[in-house]
Amino acid sequence: MSLPHPDFELYDNVGRTAEQIMAHRDDRPTADDLHRWAAYDAREFSTSLPDDEAGQSIIDWTRQLYRVRTAAELNTVAQAVLGDGRSGLGELHTFLETAAEWCEHNHEPGIAARYRQHAEELSALGDQLAYLSEDHLASTYRRTNRSASAQPPRAVPAAPVAPLAPARRSAR
Repeated sequence: MSLPHPDFELYDNVGRTAEQIMAHRDDRPTADDLHRWAAYDAREFSTSLPDDEAGQSIIDWTRQLYRVRTAAELNTVAQAVLGDGRSGLGELHTFLETAAEWCEHNHEPGIAARYRQHAEELSALGDQLAYLSEDHLASTYRRTNRSASAQPPRAVPAAPVAPLAPARRSAR
């Protein structure tokens, strides 16, 4: 079988990875070959993409963690990246769902299902991270409020009231 891209040539195995050797033996392209071919085929489209790498905004938020001093500040940064709505995690979920829709529209239901599965797994991870954030805040505020004098005073238990004796009927 001849592959349509010219850079898939007979490897001489010198300086080749095990993946490259196996790919040649099985007459299939390597993952690097596939990515290189896709980049070549999409080069015109790629010029219209933003110059920033997609992960750059997450890097900026990660840098904010070095400024955090309290659990509340950590929660603020974490919610921006991991929370519901327009967070980084939420936008990644939207990206995966949109990729799945594109695949369905282009008659690739198997790939669409895989994108959707990963979107669901990402949602489950988001739920776990939300619980982690809530647990962290609860632990922090429980610790700080134990010593706080602003807690409402405990009610003094009232002495138990003796039950009233049933009223006796007069015998007539």
